[in-house]
Amino acid sequence: MKQYLGFDVGGTSIKVGVVEENARVVYHEKLPIPPDYDAFMEQLSGCYHRLKKEYPTLCGIGISSCGGINPATGVVFAKLAPSLTYLIGREYYKLREMVDVPVALEKDGSCAALGEIWCGSATDLQNFITLVLGSGFGGAVCVGGKVFTGAHFLAGDMGYAYPLPEDTSYGQYIAPVEVEKRYRELTGGFKTIPEMKQTQDDDSAARDCYLRFIDGLANALLTMQYVMDPEMFLLGGGITSWPELIPELEVHIAALVQRRDGPLVPHVRACTHQNDANLLGAVYNLKQTFGL
Repeated sequence: MKQYLGFDVGGTSIKVGVVEENARVVYHEKLPIPPDYDAFMEQLSGCYHRLKKEYPTLCGIGISSCGGINPATGVVFAKLAPSLTYLIGREYYKLREMVDVPVALEKDGSCAALGEIWCGSATDLQNFITLVLGSGFGGAVCVGGKVFTGAHFLAGDMGYAYPLPEDTSYGQYIAPVEVEKRYRELTGGFKTIPEMKQTQDDDSAARDCYLRFIDGLANALLTMQYVMDPEMFLLGGGITSWPELIPELEVHIAALVQRRDGPLVPHVRACTHQNDANLLGAVYNLKQTFGL
């Protein structure tokens, strides 16, 4: 059976997975973010060569990365996590010179969608939007069962949108890491979004942060519904393991639709693979790109 190596490069760590051709993840590992570009490339190549000894049928590397990505050239062209700013203007495909298998790259939002198309919540969908809630707020627009990248590879990057009167963006309102950061700035303490929801009656800062999050997410979905009119929104990221997220979101969406006399209430699902979606999507992109 063929096996593939997947890297999911995020803002705080690099997730590693060995994936079989039936989409089963047989190995997980998490690596720290290296201090510079050369160390980053050495980390990826070293991991491949190490795992190749244990999994000799590895036949390719798929990479999912945060940031603005040109998958054709492998160049990172837009801002990403502070820990990875050294990647801007550099090429991921230098890795091709350091390994003996094909390497394919795609941005994390697109990979999340591709993982769900391959074997998840999008197997029955044609036109949908995937949104990943984590250290940022990005995703992918999918048309005809395929990812639509747009003219500049930025389709689905809702975190860059500025719909509010303040000098901020959807990403700063909605990304769970940013919501938790705002609560910490207001109180000096820490609460997760579920904890903010649970304590909002007795904690005004928790109520403020939670409502900014849930109402901001509802507004973002409604905005995109009336631009693209998708069949479904798929939500990914660790926050989707909270069982109350989608029911809560549906209540807030319905209230906004009623208030605005809208014609349609958007439909929402959780991604099937949650934290593995990017790894699986990176491998599926590799398989499609090279016919593996």
